[in-house]
Amino acid sequence: MNAAVQDGNGGATDTWSWWQSRRLGYNLAMAAAGATSYGLAVALNYAFGNPPFASVSEALGQTIFLGTMYLVVMGIANLCYLLGPFAETLLKPADPERYRRAAYAMGFWLSVGAPFLFTLLTIGFLIGDNGRAFDF
Repeated sequence: MNAAVQDGNGGATDTWSWWQSRRLGYNLAMAAAGATSYGLAVALNYAFGNPPFASVSEALGQTIFLGTMYLVVMGIANLCYLLGPFAETLLKPADPERYRRAAYAMGFWLSVGAPFLFTLLTIGFLIGDNGRAFDF
């Protein structure tokens, strides 16, 4: 069903194996982006004199909870990742290699950039409310 095409290294590959061969890098980049975004948000709160945690146990609990929720988000992102090979099979582009590179790059940067919206939101709250946005 999937026609073999040349990959960037001169070898033959099909649609599924091309996308799967890049999934680990995609997941590692998403994990790094999530951890970096969380670290920046916490650091920003401390920089604005608004510690987000009252104790070490609270920090640990919130970090474990948010980390677990981020794993769920990464699972959803991996389901969305399947849109790449699905759309390629459906569209049958004339130049599959070009399509793959473009589609992968768009999905990769959207997925890696999305966690930083949390950091931008944190900055907005901290600047807009002089650090009191998270005082409940």
